[in-house]
Amino acid sequence: MQSKVKTVAAYLAELPPDRRAAIEKVRDVILKNLPNGFKEGMQYGMIGYCVPLDLYPKGYLGQKNVPLPYAALASQKNHMAIYLMTIYGDSEAAFRRRI
Repeated sequence: MQSKVKTVAAYLAELPPDRRAAIEKVRDVILKNLPNGFKEGMQYGMIGYCVPLDLYPKGYLGQKNVPLPYAALASQKNHMAIYLMTIYGDSEAAFRRRI
């Protein structure tokens, strides 16, 4: 289920207390390990972690106005999920040289 809220704080506020507590624990771990320069925000109706356009101006799938998704955290209807994106068709080292 995609949320329509615009901020992470609003997303967390709309969760039931048990789900909020679980999501916040995972979120804390993600934030402690998020690479420098990467950003947290709302993407695709869930908490998203992205490579901002100032670091990767090509954008997601060549869309220069959409930051490159890196990971996402969501409370779905019947479960909670962590979505981890991969580096498509290239090594991580080559990707890091470009940003």
